Amino acid sequence: INFYFFCLCRCWVIYLLFLHLIDKVSLEVSGFVGDSVLLPCLYQERELKPEEINVFWRYNDSKNVYDIIKGNPSTDKQDAVFKGRIKNFLSKKGDFSIVLSNLMVTDAGQFSCDIPSVEKDSKLTLHVKAHPTMSTTASNPNSTSDTRSCSMKSQPEGIATFLTVVLEFFLLHFICVLY
Repeated sequence: INFYFFCLCRCWVIYLLFLHLIDKVSLEVSGFVGDSVLLPCLYQERELKPEEINVFWRYNDSKNVYDIIKGNPSTDKQDAVFKGRIKNFLSKKGDFSIVLSNLMVTDAGQFSCDIPSVEKDSKLTLHVKAHPTMSTTASNPNSTSDTRSCSMKSQPEGIATFLTVVLEFFLLHFICVLY
């Protein structure tokens, strides 16, 4: 029984570590100068009570991007660089995503969305690029072709690492079950 208990505890530790790593997978979001970009932040494990809805968006762990205090938007302490450039999605339950408009090169960096009441802290990295130009448009100023391309895409950062962790979890779980 002691060996079984030890194995079971070890499996649970591995499982909890796995869940912790899943939550820490960060996103990369890209956008173009002058465009808008969606910065996602979702909590849908359960419906939060209004007094639990405290969400703090930060840029590079220091600048105040946007706050939601007890379910209400608050821009009182918002950093001047983000004033008038943030739109939220509070009308959708559990969606604390924001849209950052009029992107600037200086917006590139790490954004975090912290929901302390449920211990959720998600991070994402924003990359801001200049709009691509087409050589045909540059050589023909009268061209009416649209040179804009998709201004937003998101992808998991370190997907190979994540998949490796998943594989290791299943292998360790299988080993635990065998012993």
